[in-house]
Amino acid sequence: MAGGRHSSADSGRSFGFYAVGGMVALALVATGIVVFKSVQPDTCDSVEDFTLAADPSIAPSISEVLAGTTPEQTDCMHVVVEAALPGDVVGRLGKGADAPDLWIPDSTSWISKAALTAAGPVAAAGGSIATSPVVLASGGEEFADWLSVLQVPDLALGNPLSTGIASAPIQAALAESGSGADAVRTALVPHAQAESVRAEDQPVGAKMLTELVTTGKVGVSTEQQVTQFANTAISATVPSTGTVLMDYPLVVSASAPDRHYAAAQKAKVLATLFESPESQEILARNGFRDPSGQGQVDGGVGAVQALPVPDQAALDKTLGSWALLAKPIRTLVAIDVSSSMDFPAAGGKTRMDLTTAAALTGNQVFPDSVAAGLWAFSQGMNGTQDYQELVPIRRYDTMVGGLTQRSLMAEQTKTLTKLKRGATGLYDTTLAAFRKVQESYDPRAVNSVIILTDGANEDPDSITREQLLDVLEREQDPARPVIIVTIGITDDADAAALADISRVTGGSTYIARDPSEISGVFVNALAHRGA
Repeated sequence: MAGGRHSSADSGRSFGFYAVGGMVALALVATGIVVFKSVQPDTCDSVEDFTLAADPSIAPSISEVLAGTTPEQTDCMHVVVEAALPGDVVGRLGKGADAPDLWIPDSTSWISKAALTAAGPVAAAGGSIATSPVVLASGGEEFADWLSVLQVPDLALGNPLSTGIASAPIQAALAESGSGADAVRTALVPHAQAESVRAEDQPVGAKMLTELVTTGKVGVSTEQQVTQFANTAISATVPSTGTVLMDYPLVVSASAPDRHYAAAQKAKVLATLFESPESQEILARNGFRDPSGQGQVDGGVGAVQALPVPDQAALDKTLGSWALLAKPIRTLVAIDVSSSMDFPAAGGKTRMDLTTAAALTGNQVFPDSVAAGLWAFSQGMNGTQDYQELVPIRRYDTMVGGLTQRSLMAEQTKTLTKLKRGATGLYDTTLAAFRKVQESYDPRAVNSVIILTDGANEDPDSITREQLLDVLEREQDPARPVIIVTIGITDDADAAALADISRVTGGSTYIARDPSEISGVFVNALAHRGA
């Protein structure tokens, strides 16, 4: 099963748990893997494997529950428990082939999110397994409401696209009386911008709490994580307005219909098992509350007021704003250098002159977190190939031969006027650029292709428009989306074809009818990540 980019011991990606009825624990310390190995019971003709991806905070408890079961309780199944952050599982469900059979995310809200892009059905298998209120982890700081929490400049929030815990303060602030959506989005801007320049996600769980001890910052966690951390330098508090409960549902997530049905039957067995007094005692011992949110946890926050669910449209819009702000730009810019780009335009300049100026402007104003590469294209530009790579995709602050990537992009952009030749090889170039970005996909970024052209496809040997659209649609991976932003230069551009190319990839299209608009259109396309 794919591990994703969260490989720290805290995120649980470096170990797995294997649990079945009638188990004998075998610890493989050298490899960092803990295996609960089954002894096949006499009552089972066979034992079938099922995979279960669980949020890292609850995965050890689930494994402990399963390790103490009997063959009758597990219905002769072998459950492989993997710790995985919810956002990573959502991405895997989009692929289908890597989907776990069963899933325990930290919040029920992930079910509807996953269903939007999953290759197969995603359905709850019952109610909550356990709960834990979202809290502020700090040296004891208290806040009147969640909006004021979000306004803390160096808040250790986490990534709302990866964990329900990180999105809970946003949900809570929207639910609070008087906290308007605009105020919440404004408070999120500095956190999202800080996220966009990170090399990796903020730490979660015990690793995050350890950093809070060192830095003295305020962080967002759960009662369960803080009480299990058991460090007197960190305590849990909640604003007087209330909080959000993480509710850890059991979900059937197998993609193939037959497998989904089989997993759903086994999920009924597990749901009953998790409801048992023995299982609930293990979960309580590990810092969780019961499914209703009741129960006292030593060192916890006591009785809490559960905030109502906010307007879903407002929540979706706010999280969408975060996604656009928090994900850095990663793009391949492909610029038409066909002969028509030498046509005169405004101010005595050619179309190529203005396009070059636009690219240089974008190259200058965007931050070092931007990763970009540059292609030029025209029919037969590189033998039988309609495109030529001038600069591979790299972050702007990458040093290459004593120069930054930003400087290399500027140097090569200035050479475009010398490359003008031939007709427009639009379709083959577009598909090749799409595949290039897809092959080197960065899950932390908005991955895109930006095509600038003043014409229509003129290569008679290329794929057709219909073939291009069909291939783009078939090869687009919902878990690894690559959007294509198209920019037409003057009305000579094939606006209909460009619009179709952008549409099938979820990108956007622009037409700069006045060549002097090219610079503004190009920068706007980058700034909005193709949205």
